[in-house]
Amino acid sequence: MKLLNSIPLYDFDGAVVATIISVVVCFAIIGGLVYYVVRSKKRKNMVHNRKKPNDDPENQNSTL
Repeated sequence: MKLLNSIPLYDFDGAVVATIISVVVCFAIIGGLVYYVVRSKKRKNMVHNRKKPNDDPENQNSTL
């Protein structure tokens, strides 16, 4: 009987470690996505994407 009492029925140590690791990985993925979205919005508003007045030189020559 002493042998039966020494066997634990549930061992949650591995489950706790796996849960902590998965939570950390999820926060890292969410943080990476937020960082990527913020960077892409900054890139969208760059000056070189805007149309300049001298982009069509053919139209300017026809008015002369």
